[in-house]
Amino acid sequence: MCGICGIYNEKNLKAVTTMLESIRHRGPDSFSTTLFESHSLGECGLNIVSNKEDTLPLIDSKNRIALLFNGEIYNYQEIKNELLKDGCVFTSNTDSEVIIPLYRKYKKDFVKHLKGMFAIAIIDQDQILLARDKFGIKPLYYYQADERLVFGSEMKALLRHPDVPAKPDIDALEELTVFGYVFSEELTPLKAIRQVPAGTLINFDGRNISKQTYYRTPQAYYLNNGKKDYRESVSQLTDILFKTFTAFHRHGNYEKGIYLSGGLDSTLMAILSHEILGKPIKTYTLYDSEEAPDFNYARKVSRVIGSEHHEFFVTASDYLNELPSFIYHYENIMAGGVFDIQGALAFQILSKHISQHHKVAFTGEGADELFGGYYWIYTHPLGFSDRIRQRASGLPKDSKVRIIIDELFTYPENEKAYRKNLFDILVKTGLSNYHLWSVDRSCSSFGFEARPPYLYDDIAEFALSLPIDFKVPDKTMTKKILKDAALPLLKKYDLLEIVDRKKYGMPAALGRVAPQVVNIINNLLPAECISNHPFAGYMKSAMDVLMFDLFYYFMIHKRGQFEPGFSISDFYKERIYENMYDQQISTHSGRHFSQNLLVGKRACRKRC
Repeated sequence: MCGICGIYNEKNLKAVTTMLESIRHRGPDSFSTTLFESHSLGECGLNIVSNKEDTLPLIDSKNRIALLFNGEIYNYQEIKNELLKDGCVFTSNTDSEVIIPLYRKYKKDFVKHLKGMFAIAIIDQDQILLARDKFGIKPLYYYQADERLVFGSEMKALLRHPDVPAKPDIDALEELTVFGYVFSEELTPLKAIRQVPAGTLINFDGRNISKQTYYRTPQAYYLNNGKKDYRESVSQLTDILFKTFTAFHRHGNYEKGIYLSGGLDSTLMAILSHEILGKPIKTYTLYDSEEAPDFNYARKVSRVIGSEHHEFFVTASDYLNELPSFIYHYENIMAGGVFDIQGALAFQILSKHISQHHKVAFTGEGADELFGGYYWIYTHPLGFSDRIRQRASGLPKDSKVRIIIDELFTYPENEKAYRKNLFDILVKTGLSNYHLWSVDRSCSSFGFEARPPYLYDDIAEFALSLPIDFKVPDKTMTKKILKDAALPLLKKYDLLEIVDRKKYGMPAALGRVAPQVVNIINNLLPAECISNHPFAGYMKSAMDVLMFDLFYYFMIHKRGQFEPGFSISDFYKERIYENMYDQQISTHSGRHFSQNLLVGKRACRKRC
């Protein structure tokens, strides 16, 4: 894992150094900035595969090519063997060293040959290429101003450049209000900053930006022709799972931890890892009560496979103390919607603990999207559509989100069509803009890396080739084919109950303390502060206000700077937040929800 940033068509070593310092947490093992021709480049690294014998940014002076690279290329040895046949000479055993010669051989198509998770920037003479992996596991953002392009692994790096504007994007806020994440592929919560979509390569020549989609997620489908055999598919999936996890464990001679909830995905990861390694593994669980369902299931799984199990108890104070840092690193606005907002924070707290023991841990992200794991969303899509429409009921009539909803949930209502559409959207931005966004930020903030084996190319592509019927056959079953593939192993370890247990997910880890925190926030922020907030239309609770205010303070008011020792209580009691919306009043007073923002702001001052 690394942090990358740069300024295309601007020589400014001071600026790029400041940018890189803001994301130093992503790469605690190295820090390097350099000027390359008329450009400024920076990269900080976390040594995982090796000691990174190459120096990044990687410069090929002869061919006038520079490389910045964040991530891991899982098939780099195969690529290296291919390039050796072409006469390429390598001076290290690192994955990054294969990228430039691969690019020289295939030009823009080089990215189609990569398996892994990555964000790549290549400067080749008079152009820059930005590429992101198929599912958006690794982030990459950019801002264009005339002939310049400012880019980086996190938005805060871009905000450290003085010319990058820091204003909220209203379209993104509307999407967040309805879905709980930014639905559109390129939008971010900040108006001027865009993200490279998953599976996309962006080219900028100093004048124009062009986009090339090198990977499109196959659309979900129902089994209408009967050509696929279910039992054969179960057998194939079992083989692919074993091969993939074997490859993952062989990739790097270092110990990996496993996020263990006791659900199907994490349990299967733990069992496969134990079977492949033939020795005790290390597993990690977060809980706020010994009555928490995940806590007891995880404990049982660890006991039967003999893992070295670590359990971390979390309190309401832990939650509140971590919240400012979480929002700062998360770089997004938490809003209820498709997913529970507590899950991301729970993942952050558990990641903090795991980072003290590992540089890499396995997480189950992607399994629900690939195999149909969201029970109510997939089994009762008509009810889910009602929920989404209700959340959008307060939007203005000209909102773009209304168009999205009408396309997603067409009339007349059709359960099968809705289910198919939900499979399609959740494996795209539902994955990249919520789950993977959260996972990347939580881990990178503590200088370690989480890897999602289920999103390895071979597993993902096979899962996407399967019909919906194999995953969600009726209203009573989700993840059917993954459960059937896991059955022999679950039976071997007397864990068959895992198949039928209710899915809770990471939010359950904070199920007891979350209401306590909500009460604290409600007492800190009276109801008037919600109704009179300058962006009141996007909020329904005191917690929404808190999340929004923290995001706004760190990302817009402070332009990506964190304040160690920041106190939520002091932030409100001392009215630190009071003037930070001044510059936005005139900008948004005529847009959408709040007709009298200035009046509302004054009322909130008096009552809060």
